[in-house]
Amino acid sequence: MPEQTTVAQIREQIVDAAMACFTERGYDRTSVDDIAARSGLSPSEIHDHFADKAEIRLAVSSFMSELLSGWMASA
Repeated sequence: MPEQTTVAQIREQIVDAAMACFTERGYDRTSVDDIAARSGLSPSEIHDHFADKAEIRLAVSSFMSELLSGWMASA
C-alpha cells in the first residue's frame, strides 16, 4: 500500500514546480496550468492548496527567505 502524501508534501511539490517555472519563464509568463503540469498535479489540485498564482509566489518567497536565513545562520 503506497504511503499517503501529506498536505505539506503536496505544497512543497507545488512550490518546487513553481520555482522551476518562474526561473525558466519568469513569473508573468508562468500560469497555474504550467505549475500544475510541472508538478504532476491538476490545476484544481493546485487551487485546493493555493488561491492563486500570487499566493504561490508568496510561498516561494517564504521558502527562499527561510533557505537564506539557514545559510546565513550556518555561515
